[in-house]
Amino acid sequence: MEFKPVEMDLTYEGGMRFTATGQTGVRIPIDAHRHLGGGGETPNPIDYLIASLGGCVGIKILLSLSDNGIVPESLTIGVRGTRRQSLPAVFDNVHFGITLAAPVDDARVREIMDRTLAYLCPISAMFAEVGELTYEYRIVRNR
Repeated sequence: MEFKPVEMDLTYEGGMRFTATGQTGVRIPIDAHRHLGGGGETPNPIDYLIASLGGCVGIKILLSLSDNGIVPESLTIGVRGTRRQSLPAVFDNVHFGITLAAPVDDARVREIMDRTLAYLCPISAMFAEVGELTYEYRIVRNR
């Protein structure tokens, strides 16, 4: 697999707003947080960062389950992060709360989560360079 460069163009829209346009043409609105002068009507960069982290982890979990022939009935991922109180205010801890409805055992979920956070998800690997990543999970067994 070849990992190609990623390109994104950002256009200033006025106030504290930008529109990012990706290689596929998808447009992503970005605004500053309210305390920085943004309107609070669209996500700010930190919102997108955490959403990207959760999305990457979720996709890698689904791929790992699929590799084992498992299709979950549902998967929810809560992401909670704390940041250093000095600049740069990087995330010093990110905790994932996973709820999974699938025919899978605890050991397999632990293995998937450990592999996903350590190296399958490049975004979580970057976060791990500056802070601690932790998780807890709950497997729902529908009858």
